[in-house]
Amino acid sequence: MKMTVNELMVQLRTEMTGDVQKDIAHLRDVAEDLRKEENADELTAAVADYAFGLMPADFREKMEDMTFVDGKRLDMAFGEAQKLVNEDKIDEAAVILKALSDKIEQYYEGDSPKYFSFRNPFEYHVYRYYFPNDTNFDRAPFDFSHYLALYGFVLLEKREARAAEQALERAIKFNPVSPDARFELAELCKFANNPKKLLSVNIETLRYCTTADRYARALSNMGYYCYVAQDYYSAAVFYFESIRFAPSKAVEFELQDVLRRMKTFGQKFAPPTHGQTIDVYEKYGLQPPPNNDLVNLAVTLIQSAKEYGRTDLEALFNRIAFDLTNDPRFREEMERIANESRADTK
Repeated sequence: MKMTVNELMVQLRTEMTGDVQKDIAHLRDVAEDLRKEENADELTAAVADYAFGLMPADFREKMEDMTFVDGKRLDMAFGEAQKLVNEDKIDEAAVILKALSDKIEQYYEGDSPKYFSFRNPFEYHVYRYYFPNDTNFDRAPFDFSHYLALYGFVLLEKREARAAEQALERAIKFNPVSPDARFELAELCKFANNPKKLLSVNIETLRYCTTADRYARALSNMGYYCYVAQDYYSAAVFYFESIRFAPSKAVEFELQDVLRRMKTFGQKFAPPTHGQTIDVYEKYGLQPPPNNDLVNLAVTLIQSAKEYGRTDLEALFNRIAFDLTNDPRFREEMERIANESRADTK
C-alpha cells in the first residue's frame, strides 16, 4: 500500500529526538530508504523540506546556497533540464545544467571529503570491494553523476567535445562503479575519433555492467572499436555477442555491414564457438560477462542481508544476482521474498 506524505510526516515527528544533527542524519537515511517506494520523488521531497525546516537559520541559509539554484532545489532544476532534453530543447537545457554544474563544482568537488552518488547499496559495496582503503567519503545529496552525465550529453549535442569530456569525467568520479556515464564517454570517443581511449573506456565499462542490456551496449561498443581498427572478425564476434545478450536491429545492421566488409576481403564468418569467443575477449583483455567479482559479492551480500533480517536488501541483491547471471534460483528467491512480504501485510 502506497504511503502518503501525511502518513510519513506523522511517522517522522515521532522519531525526532531534538538533536538537530542526529535528526538530520536520520532523515537522510529515511530518504534513502524511500527511494524504493512507488511515489519516491514526492516522499523524498517532503523529507527534504522537513529536514530543511529543522535547521538553525544560519545553517539553513548555507544549505540553501548549497542545494538550490535560481530559487529551485537542485533535483527540481535537473528535472526541468531533463524535460527540456526530452523535448529536444538542447540550448535551454544547457543553461540549467551549466548552473547545476557550477554549483556542484563550488561545493561538492574536492578531496576532503569526496562525495559519491551511488544509486543503491550494491554500488556502495562494489566500491568498497574494489577500493577497500578509501574510507574518507560521504554521500552526495543528489545524483550528481547523473546530472553531469546529462550535461556531458547536452554538450556533445552542441558539438562542444572538450567540455563534454570534462563533464563526463566528473560524472564518473561521482560514481566510479556505474557504467552509465562511461557509455556517454564512449559516444564522445567515437565522435572525437579517439579509438585508443574508446578501448580503455569499453574495458572499464564492461567491468561494472550488471544487466544484459548493459552487457550488450558495452559489447556493441567493442564491435565498433574493432571495426575502426579493421579487426573485422573480432568486430563480428563482439556484435554477435551483443545481440546474444539483447537483440537489437541497429546492432544487427552493424553486424551485417561487418560481414559484407569481410566478404570483400574473402573472409568468411560463422557463429563462433565458445572457445573462439573467449579468444576474442582475451585478445582485448576483457572478461566475458558476468564479472565473477560482482556475482560473488552479490551472493555474499544476500547471505549477510538474510542474517540481519533485511529482506529489502536481500531482495535487491537477489535481483542484481539474477540480472548478472540469469540464474533462475535468484529469481525464485525474489519471488519467495515477495510472497512472504505480501503475506505479512495481510
